[in-house]
Amino acid sequence: MKLANVTIAVLAVLSALITQATSAEPETKTVQLEGKVVPMAAILEKFGSRLDPEAAPHWLALVTNDGKTYPLIKDDGARLFFSDPRLQNRAMRISGRLFQDTHLLQVLSVNSVKNGQMYEIYYWCDICSIRRNELLKKCDCCGGPMELREEPVKK
Repeated sequence: MKLANVTIAVLAVLSALITQATSAEPETKTVQLEGKVVPMAAILEKFGSRLDPEAAPHWLALVTNDGKTYPLIKDDGARLFFSDPRLQNRAMRISGRLFQDTHLLQVLSVNSVKNGQMYEIYYWCDICSIRRNELLKKCDCCGGPMELREEPVKK
């Protein structure tokens, strides 16, 4: 009897470990969403809530055209929205990854949308002819100004 109980206990532990190992890798799915990136503080105010003033600059979300809210993961892909407020509150198409059972959005690529046309967004230094995907206070090569540019996406 004792051997049977030990065997059952070992099988239960192995089963739990296998389940935990397979569920440890979060499921993600790639999506394309259209909407506007806005400060999370503005969204929460509509619900009578507030972000701490120190946290507010670090939280942005995509509000889709159908009203769903997706908080942005602040990483390389979303950095342009945090560094350049001109890109907020504008029509955008974002390709990104959603993580299992959350609305957390990791931005993979961004296009602005004007009159139904998609535009590629980038920053340009006329002096060095250098193109960047994020706004820098000044060109890291010459120290000159970086200019926001948008070009129609060619089909």
